Amino acid sequence: MEYHLGQLVACIDDRFKFTAECPAGMMMPRKGTVYRIRTLDFFRARGRSLPFLRLQEIVNPPFQSIIGPYEPVFEASAFLPLDPRRLDVFRQHVAPIKRVEGVPA
Repeated sequence: MEYHLGQLVACIDDRFKFTAECPAGMMMPRKGTVYRIRTLDFFRARGRSLPFLRLQEIVNPPFQSIIGPYEPVFEASAFLPLDPRRLDVFRQHVAPIKRVEGVPA
């Protein structure tokens, strides 16, 4: 899947494997919640270069790791990229546009 900064993604799996070493109390994404990508990093895991995300809505303090203080990342495969054009249909139902009489649509 393709990911880019600022993209909306939905969490589809909140059982993260690579955050096991992070401190207790760390904020974690929740399945079914929509987030915006803040950073996109690639790390070698399982013999491949895999994408990992940080999310605009979740900011954790850095923790000590083998590479020094580091803010945790989340596996991109746990998130489904959303198409903003397809979301417009839902936005219209949530916040419909008010029409003003005498003003053409």
